[in-house]
Amino acid sequence: MNGPHRQRGVALLIALLAVALALVLIGSLLDRGELAVARTRNVLRGEQAIAYSEGLEAFAAQVLMRDLDENSNLDTFSDSWAMPLPPQEVPGGTLSARMTDLNGCFNLNNLVSPSSAEAALWRRRLDNLLVALELDPSLVGAIVDWLDADGSIDNEGGAEDSAYLAQSVPYRTANRVFAHVSELRLVRGISNEVYARLAPEVCALPPGTTVNINTASTAVLMSLDSRMTEALALRIRQNGQARWTSVENALNEAGNQGVIIPPENQSGLGVTSSYFLARGEITLDGIPFSFSSLLERVTGTARGGVHVLERSRGVEDAPNPALAGSLNPRANR
Repeated sequence: MNGPHRQRGVALLIALLAVALALVLIGSLLDRGELAVARTRNVLRGEQAIAYSEGLEAFAAQVLMRDLDENSNLDTFSDSWAMPLPPQEVPGGTLSARMTDLNGCFNLNNLVSPSSAEAALWRRRLDNLLVALELDPSLVGAIVDWLDADGSIDNEGGAEDSAYLAQSVPYRTANRVFAHVSELRLVRGISNEVYARLAPEVCALPPGTTVNINTASTAVLMSLDSRMTEALALRIRQNGQARWTSVENALNEAGNQGVIIPPENQSGLGVTSSYFLARGEITLDGIPFSFSSLLERVTGTARGGVHVLERSRGVEDAPNPALAGSLNPRANR
């Protein structure tokens, strides 16, 4: 009696083990299937997001050209390009977009202008900008040394290869223009706190750009001359509603307040803009995608139109949390 019972018990145990193994295999196959479906969905949504971003880029170019047709002599925060595109329902999710005028920021690459007089002017302006932001002016030397191609240390605070090669993780200076503002993080003396203050006010554009007085922030306006006070800069900005039709008119306002900006400090200023950053935020099936395009609006030449200089995908560098969620942060500073 015991023999057959034992055999039936063993058979039952084997059967249970077989069922358990089958369930494990089925579960594994289901997990793999769901993972494959999720991967495929993510790939498809990624391609869809790219298509939407290309559409947003084309739309941004149209807006910039339409703005040029409406008023080619002036760019301000009341223009159509400055109006954000609110979230729009699209197949699969939503999208939104906004544009930032990069001629309203301080172009770091102007520091290495071929003209020694121009380079010196922009270095003085960077010094003024750092003072306005309550940062150490000696950072000018380190930033210039990061850009210039020579091996000599630029004034106080400068740093060439020898300073960087001595670090625990050694590297060399770039000896070229900035490709992106985030490169500042590599410059000696630029801590996280310094970067958070400085980055929103600067940009990395081709050398030789001008500052649009109508869209410049308070700090950038204060960089134009060491005597430019915050109160005067705010007066010129007119709470982000400035519509100066000429640089002369804006500087006359400064003169009326007792600040005469000498002719040698007036170079590199304007009231129009050529460089814009178009940002798109796309959400598909709960998956967020971020895109940005650096656009150049060219006028008066055979290659006139809007040209894409750079595209990037991912979270745009926004070191200042107070500005990260703003639709048009530069209009508020």
